[in-house]
Amino acid sequence: MLTKILKMLSILSGLTLLSYVVYSWKDYSDKSFLTMQMLMVSMFIFGGIDNLFSEQKSMKMMGILYFVVAIFITFVSINKYA
Repeated sequence: MLTKILKMLSILSGLTLLSYVVYSWKDYSDKSFLTMQMLMVSMFIFGGIDNLFSEQKSMKMMGILYFVVAIFITFVSINKYA
């Protein structure tokens, strides 16, 4: 049940990211880029948690990789916009 919820949240954040990119196509403000990066981080975090609950070892490693990418994007965003 929890894995289905996490998959749905991952897909929902991905679709939200896609629709926000289309909506703010010509917006080059810092707020727009920060919003896109935070939506991307949420997509990676939900996907990472979903993969960590998997039984396969390769999927667990992919979940850890998703977390590393999410942390990297977060640190870049903090350094650039703070």
